[in-house]
Amino acid sequence: MLSVKPYYAPQNDWSSNDYYSLHRYLHRLVTHADRKKDEIAQLDVQRMSDRTKVLLYCIISYYHLEKLFELSNLKKLTECKPLSEPLVLSDHGLREENVYYKMNVMF
Repeated sequence: MLSVKPYYAPQNDWSSNDYYSLHRYLHRLVTHADRKKDEIAQLDVQRMSDRTKVLLYCIISYYHLEKLFELSNLKKLTECKPLSEPLVLSDHGLREENVYYKMNVMF
């Protein structure tokens, strides 16, 4: 059985907990870029939902890892626009002004 990476999974009927799990997966991927460079180099942004793209953009920006945007497969992430509806990941209450807030992603 083939396993679909969570960043390509269909997001029909996803709850905030599902998006939070996706965020955690992407967070680990990006913050361990030195060890996960092969997976990062193979990311196909075109196959991702807008929400996934925004989450990935937020993580990269939040941790000031903008060098990742120089990768040919991740350049399109710089074109991300804020989500039209809030994406609530959890009830942790992170409301400070940051890239997540600007992209309409709430904790």
